[in-house]
Amino acid sequence: MKTRDAEIVFTSRIDSNEQQPGQLQKTTARLNGRIGKSASSLYLTYNDRIAEGYADYTIRISGQEALILRKGAMPMRQPLRLGISMDGTYETAYGVLSTTATAEKIETVFDSSTRAGSVRLVYALTMQGQSTGICTLDYHYRLK
Repeated sequence: MKTRDAEIVFTSRIDSNEQQPGQLQKTTARLNGRIGKSASSLYLTYNDRIAEGYADYTIRISGQEALILRKGAMPMRQPLRLGISMDGTYETAYGVLSTTATAEKIETVFDSSTRAGSVRLVYALTMQGQSTGICTLDYHYRLK
């Protein structure tokens, strides 16, 4: 698979559940990463500093499915499939937590004339059976 350098603007938003109405967690980061394309999948890879240290991310999107992988600080693995609950894991200093996510949107767009694209993942997330809310991950990238 051929990959290319890209500038990625990543925005993460978590709209809290009904137990904490109005709570919104939002982060935005401008990152250098790589974009790859195989026959059926788009890959975004980048590293970022999170509160617990550095983490390497791989986001794979293929039609109605996606996979979010984080290695390094606080590893995570969360598969997504439109309309279907998928089990994942989130490792913390206190142990491994089970997660379940149901994707509401998995969208990709690429404009070859501007060499820019975007990915949007929207999913309902639970950790250890407790709803954490709706997560919206937006990736806007431009190939270098």
